[in-house]
Amino acid sequence: MIIQHLAIENGWEGPEIVENPKTLILGSFNPFNTNINRNADYYYGRSTNHFWKSIARNLNLHEDYFCNNWDRKLEIMNKYQFCFQDIIDSIEIDFVDNQIDNDVILNNFMSAKIFKEFSDQVLFTSTTTYKGFKIRVKRNYNENVIQTLRTGSIKNIIHTMGNTTINQNFRTNWLENGLGGLGFQGYINRILNQGVNFNPISYSPSGRAVKGGGENYINFLDNWTNTNLILR
Repeated sequence: MIIQHLAIENGWEGPEIVENPKTLILGSFNPFNTNINRNADYYYGRSTNHFWKSIARNLNLHEDYFCNNWDRKLEIMNKYQFCFQDIIDSIEIDFVDNQIDNDVILNNFMSAKIFKEFSDQVLFTSTTTYKGFKIRVKRNYNENVIQTLRTGSIKNIIHTMGNTTINQNFRTNWLENGLGGLGFQGYINRILNQGVNFNPISYSPSGRAVKGGGENYINFLDNWTNTNLILR
């Protein structure tokens, strides 16, 4: 069973929608939900996410200024020359035991763990257990990120996955070394090999990170956003 990225299903254009982008913002994965009312309108577009709220706060705007407003987002992306891509194109889930055929269990797992919880513990795992079944999770990494960096336009990279997922030495929490260049660590190494300035410090704007990050987290996030996007 394959879960596609929301950008693919919605036909979102890539970094070329921004004129001469200088900063690439890398996220993990935004799953396409067949219940379209639960999908975001664009990268970091869910009401619980603080990315666009942080941009708005830094510009002394109401924090919902960009909410569900594509034109305002595109205007600010062009003004400050930043664009988005996620590192995962799609996720494949199936049973470790290939003799098991139970779409109900897979659909329930997808709804509960991918669409609802959406945690890195599930996203970057290789095998997990759900209701007594061993389930394999495979990530297909986004080759278009590498192609974007090879164009030479991008001068800086930041990521929003937090330093628990990728530490400040660019060591991934889930190495997948057995997959070489096809695994998570190998993929990050390929990005580093493009020679573009990659900021090792990351603050996730997710609602979960903001809620659990303590009373100063929003200030740290806003300073990070301001330094890397507004003042650059």
